[in-house]
Amino acid sequence: MGKININLSNMKLQDIIKQLLVVVLISLYGCSDFLDPKDEPEDIKIRCPKIDDNYNDETVWSDRTFAMGALVDGYAQLPTYYDCFSNNYLDCATDNAVTNDYNTPILNMALGSWRPNYNPFDTWTNCYRQIRNMNYFLERAPHIKFSNKDELNTVIQRRSKGEAYFLRAWYQFELLSRFSGIATNGQLLGFPIVTKSLPQGENIKQARNSFDDCVKQIYDDIDNSLLYLPKKYDDVNNAELGPTKEGRATAIAAMCLKSRVALYAASPLYTIEKSETEKIKLWETAAQYAMEAIQLSGTSLPAMKADFFEKPDHAEILWRNYQEDINTPEQNNFIPQLYGWGRTNPSQQLVDAFPMKNGYPITDVEHSGYKPEDPYIDRDPRFDLAILYNGATFSKTKVETFEGGLDTESNKEKATRTGYYLRKTISENVSLVPGETVTRAKHHYCIFRKGELWLNYAEAANEAWGPKADPLGWGKTAETMLKELRKRAGINSKDPYVGEVAAAGKDEFRQLVQNERRIELCFENHRFFDIRRWMLPLEVINTPVKGVTIQKVGDTFTYEFDKVVETRNYQDYMYYGPIPEAEVNSTNGLILQNKGW
Repeated sequence: MGKININLSNMKLQDIIKQLLVVVLISLYGCSDFLDPKDEPEDIKIRCPKIDDNYNDETVWSDRTFAMGALVDGYAQLPTYYDCFSNNYLDCATDNAVTNDYNTPILNMALGSWRPNYNPFDTWTNCYRQIRNMNYFLERAPHIKFSNKDELNTVIQRRSKGEAYFLRAWYQFELLSRFSGIATNGQLLGFPIVTKSLPQGENIKQARNSFDDCVKQIYDDIDNSLLYLPKKYDDVNNAELGPTKEGRATAIAAMCLKSRVALYAASPLYTIEKSETEKIKLWETAAQYAMEAIQLSGTSLPAMKADFFEKPDHAEILWRNYQEDINTPEQNNFIPQLYGWGRTNPSQQLVDAFPMKNGYPITDVEHSGYKPEDPYIDRDPRFDLAILYNGATFSKTKVETFEGGLDTESNKEKATRTGYYLRKTISENVSLVPGETVTRAKHHYCIFRKGELWLNYAEAANEAWGPKADPLGWGKTAETMLKELRKRAGINSKDPYVGEVAAAGKDEFRQLVQNERRIELCFENHRFFDIRRWMLPLEVINTPVKGVTIQKVGDTFTYEFDKVVETRNYQDYMYYGPIPEAEVNSTNGLILQNKGW
């Protein structure tokens, strides 16, 4: 389901009502797999009241149609595409990739030229719009009659209440991850916490709360959601569920969110003011929440192929947003031979981050077996699932990124800048051949998946106790979790490298975990946040993005890996994002800007 954008801040009430009806009609009646009312019992069918100018907030929020419409809009505003930043991946603003789209705002992010009044990353208004809706819903839902059957009405109220708490937690975390920072007063601040409905049109006129207070509020909302949400919907009959299950929040999704929040809260970027004892405690909490999420979702890792995002019921996916049949990612990212624009270009740094199939990094000359003259053989299988390189085959087509090849800038204006193309999240089942039938495929935005939980635990456990310790008796250490993840990926089962790094200690293992996170979750919009919460040195962040130059002589290729593609210019204050300038100005400085912006 695509985004349905509604700006509630400057609208008359009758216009809001009309827009909410659009949300209800489109979201409930327009998508066959998401909140489809055909599965509702007759008693709770959504019917549309007559629209006129006599509605007020009390009228709107006493009607189940509008109340449910607000809840649905909360889901509709969740991310629906991996390339949701002006049709680009957030990785293109990191050392993982560049874009060949020179007109996209994401390029400003990549070059460090974003500003408080020009921030492609700004979700402030949308987050508070959704928080307002959830506040209204939580206040008014107990008084709304969703069904004439008392027992069923109670079931629907409880389930919906859990969803509202979860969605409020989600949008608060969006604010936390994008706008938290050291403010001009020198304090680490989060966002203004708003848990009561504000009058229509009233802006947020309160100071930012402390970072810790914001984290606590998110935890509280998640814990409240867990009181009402089912673990999953498979065992809930339609009479209780109402609309179908696709995309709805579950207890598993709530625990995954709690794990992600805890990981961020323990990270160096947000613990500058903490003592070493406090930092360890936060990492212990992050490890605990990650393990609770793992135990709730299942302690085994399923096999994965490149097309897992096309399969709605893949065991790897713990919570996802529904997406209809589309071909936009393919149009944007197919190689030129397949009539795509080749927009997302992985970097040589990302390519080099993938180890060999035996688990050793390519820099380990003695053990890895890496051959610079044949650089793409015997690599970690995740490499082939994520990146298209010269000689790779995709959709029965061999990629040509050597000088003069069919997928280079010399042949196509829109082509790779680095010598690599994106493989991950695009479908081989799509055809864009002119004059033939254009096809589409399902794409599911995976918001939480098992691989992330394994990485969350490995990182937190290592920071709390080191790579080999299991003080709580869970039967899992940071080392064993990383080995499980790599074994699932196809690394040779013995994988001695992990053990060697674990034996070297916490600091060395931290680097391995960070690299594993980079390659496992590449192009899933994690890297931008990770390099900041880890506070990687600016000299790393600002290292020029590199690509490869490939020459073909006869049947032989030669490779040069030092092609400078794009320079970066981040400043130290850019570890934290800017508060929107309009919010700072409209409150006469009550909402403090982050330092440096």
